[in-house]
Amino acid sequence: MITVEKISQSLKNSKNQTQFTNKAAVLVPIIEIENQLHLLFQVRSKKLKWQPNDTCFPGGRIELSDISPEYTAKRETFEELGIALDQIIILGQLPKFIASFGMIIYPFVAKINHLDKLNDLIINYDEVESVFTVPIKWFITHPPKLSTMFVGFKPDDNFPFDLIPNRTSNWQKKSQHDVYFYQYNDFVIWGLTAQIINSFISRININDEF
Repeated sequence: MITVEKISQSLKNSKNQTQFTNKAAVLVPIIEIENQLHLLFQVRSKKLKWQPNDTCFPGGRIELSDISPEYTAKRETFEELGIALDQIIILGQLPKFIASFGMIIYPFVAKINHLDKLNDLIINYDEVESVFTVPIKWFITHPPKLSTMFVGFKPDDNFPFDLIPNRTSNWQKKSQHDVYFYQYNDFVIWGLTAQIINSFISRININDEF
């Protein structure tokens, strides 16, 4: 028999179960090259099914075994680039982002210690095609290009329109999103990665020399 007490007990048992299935964390890695601070990027492997050859920061989905989103960002950086966890010094967290497909992204900015050259990285080529860096001051002097992405939905052919009045089978616009683009040499940085960069640059003191 369903009772209020049983419902209450069921909810108590589940209130501390954090659901990470649709959450991810990324690291915004800062390295020093010739006394100048750079952001470290990776190009996704062309073997990947999701966004091959796109430029991104290291990161990935939060696993149930991860103790925090910050740990996820560090773990993924180690798995993808071979950077040890104790080399990753977290400087702060940027506001979370909600991707157009619904995933919540937690970005963490970090200084990478004891990385003298990119050849010292142990790249996981199953996930990463290559890496490159961009001076932070370049982003300060080169604002992103801005465009718009429309996100919509369309009911399935078998959708029960008879149950819901005043619905159409056509595509319907759900929302629109700003899409940022940075072009550095031959690299195009866009989408969520560019949005994270724009958020980061807008928060640092642009009067300082990098």
